[in-house]
Amino acid sequence: MKGRVQKWVAILGSAYPAYPIAASSPYWKALPLRRMTKLIAGIFFTTAISGFAANLLQLDTHPLGRGFFWPVLLGSTATGILVAKMKRVRLIPFVILLAVAVTWSVYPDPLFWPRWLWQVFGWTSPTVSPPLPLPRALKERVVFDAIGIWLSAGLGLRMLLSFLTTEGLANVRMQTELSLAHDIQATLVPTLSFETPNFEVYGKSIPSTEMGGDLIDVIESEGSLLAYVADISGHGLPAGQLMGMLTAAMRVSLRFHQQPVALLESADCVLPALKGPDMYATLALLHFDGSAQAEYALAGHVPILHYRHRSGDAARLCMEQFPLGLIPGGRYASQRVTYSPSDLFLLLTDGITEVVNQRDEEFGLARLERLLTQYAAQPLSRIWELVMGEVRQHGAQHDDQSLLLLRVRK
Repeated sequence: MKGRVQKWVAILGSAYPAYPIAASSPYWKALPLRRMTKLIAGIFFTTAISGFAANLLQLDTHPLGRGFFWPVLLGSTATGILVAKMKRVRLIPFVILLAVAVTWSVYPDPLFWPRWLWQVFGWTSPTVSPPLPLPRALKERVVFDAIGIWLSAGLGLRMLLSFLTTEGLANVRMQTELSLAHDIQATLVPTLSFETPNFEVYGKSIPSTEMGGDLIDVIESEGSLLAYVADISGHGLPAGQLMGMLTAAMRVSLRFHQQPVALLESADCVLPALKGPDMYATLALLHFDGSAQAEYALAGHVPILHYRHRSGDAARLCMEQFPLGLIPGGRYASQRVTYSPSDLFLLLTDGITEVVNQRDEEFGLARLERLLTQYAAQPLSRIWELVMGEVRQHGAQHDDQSLLLLRVRK
């Protein structure tokens, strides 16, 4: 119970216009005043409501010309204290003393306030000067409404700022993270579509959230070509960070002419120091070095499908090896496969094969093999669309889905 009360006190305290918790952050100190005009104006006019309510309580004691005194005084005082708090300037006592001085200059009579309170609540005293004549019912209604406006405006502003400094701030942070994640996803995993004299490549990844964990990449280097697909455990910014690290590790290692096995072992050594304890990456790669055989390696990943044009069938290239970063210091191996012109290789992630229908049947590799054999002569982008169309018809997406196609030209 005590903890709950303390939580509510902290929330209400953070909403007070003069001392919001968020106002103490470095963000407000660095933000120029010219960009805070709407916030300052909103605080001014909202606080001015209390000033108009105070003016109503003096309906029968002062002329209409003084009606703007209290709104301007209270609005200016609240905004002055707020700005001083945000900019961390030690002027809050000065602002309060200035407000008291201005009030004293307008109401210099020390007995004004006691008389005013007697008049507002209808008490009688020989020291109170007779108020202006007003019907008693009208005066009671004005006093009731003025006090209600005062309390409602104050509490409403406190609740509004409480929301902005708690739920509103959390929502802004979430939207900022999602926007950043989307930018990282677009940078690290763009749509791949290009041709070389020897190969055609097309690949695309569909994240299940703004920041997925799938990675597709193709790297050309001195006559060789490396294509790989990786699946990072998890989603969000941590997965995006690991994707960037894995991409950098693969590209740097390739520049030093490391072979596929060395690439995997280097990444497996680097990743453990750069990730959370429960994160890892599965990966499947193909390496073409100009010979008649392609080298492939898999680390805990879905098999690569190889459509063989001469025989018209599809084969699975699979290996059982640990994912990267799961057990530091692991040893990896690779194998080689013969290929010929018009052969087609398909690399994918398990977000496609594990899609289930209403009968709880997975899409599976067998369907992909049939589709690859059926559409092998189509352009790569068309094959991608046809395959993903079949996947969408089979069931809803619950994980990242990536598909990379590579065709041998000659």
